[in-house]
Amino acid sequence: MKQFKAKFKLIFLPFVFIGFCTVIIYTFLHWLLLIRFNVFTLQDKYADFFIPGAIGLVLPLALLFQKLRRLKPYKTRLHDPITFLIMVGGFTFAVPICISQKYLASATGKLTYLDSMSEVHYLPPTKYYTVRQMYPNKNMAHIKVIFSLSGKNNSDFNMDAYTAVPVFDRIYPDTNRIATMRNRVNPKTLVIINDSLSNMSFLKKLPADSVRMMRYVNPSMVMTKYGDAGKYGALAVVTWKYKFKKPPAVIKIAPAAWFVLKYHETVNNSLSLAEKNKEFTLFARNCKATFEHEPLTKFVYLARLPDDDDVINYLAALNSRDDVAMCEQTMLSPVYEPFEKRNGNKLAWIAGSFTIGAALFLLLLQLFRIRNLDDFE
Repeated sequence: MKQFKAKFKLIFLPFVFIGFCTVIIYTFLHWLLLIRFNVFTLQDKYADFFIPGAIGLVLPLALLFQKLRRLKPYKTRLHDPITFLIMVGGFTFAVPICISQKYLASATGKLTYLDSMSEVHYLPPTKYYTVRQMYPNKNMAHIKVIFSLSGKNNSDFNMDAYTAVPVFDRIYPDTNRIATMRNRVNPKTLVIINDSLSNMSFLKKLPADSVRMMRYVNPSMVMTKYGDAGKYGALAVVTWKYKFKKPPAVIKIAPAAWFVLKYHETVNNSLSLAEKNKEFTLFARNCKATFEHEPLTKFVYLARLPDDDDVINYLAALNSRDDVAMCEQTMLSPVYEPFEKRNGNKLAWIAGSFTIGAALFLLLLQLFRIRNLDDFE
């Protein structure tokens, strides 16, 4: 009993106190330097994982090392028990300190109301947004598929489809302009849809998403094919279903933002190449079906992407086609859960991981005794 009281008082309580202070102090400095005053910037994987994880693993036990080295196992046959004790102690604080940074980011994130999507560039940046007026165009989605290996001995073959959907303030391409153009041009102006004669009534009924481009063509260009019928010019419309005989000139788009989505599937890496191709075909088909039913206009709020490796992959999706203008690209993730649930169960995970780790550390302490207890300070 004397040994237990001594270990509890001289090792366990300081261990808990030092670790708790480490979590609080690092989290406060993270908020003060990176969030509140933005003194410098760090990628999220460093600020939220690598740095706090290393501090949580090393600092509390480094401060207690002199006391830990005074421990001696009751059973000398135990193979290097101190190392295992130190590992458990390190993870006891590395895990909650990392979760705390994720909680900090979501809990302190501000929700900004946007009247239109383009306001995201003119207002101070925040973590979360709601927007009244915007138009995501699924027909212009950019997709990048990335394959990778993971698991023990590269046992898993990962397929990730990074999808970026351009978001505009209004319908784009804007078929509402048809009414304006019709009122400004002669009623006898021709309407040409996908290289075939049509009429304004049919053009008005075309869904906005089905139009790829639309422009007024001068009479001199129309009359060469349609004669006097084209002396008033024409409205030329091309839908997304039209197949060009040769690739058209690329039209650069400059959306107000991008909605980003990620689809993931993992299969066994031991599959043959033919089997992997079959799995990929199924994966691509499922992604397409899921994407078509994605309710991009029914989100509850939008979240800025964390600064991690996924950002690089989404940028690769944006650059997969040479049709994006050189400008600032804002990527947002639609969230369909209530804003109040953005923190999830992080607090419970922080408390639970700490409690389990501390209890295990205390239990392992019982495998040791303190040498020269009377001289232990």
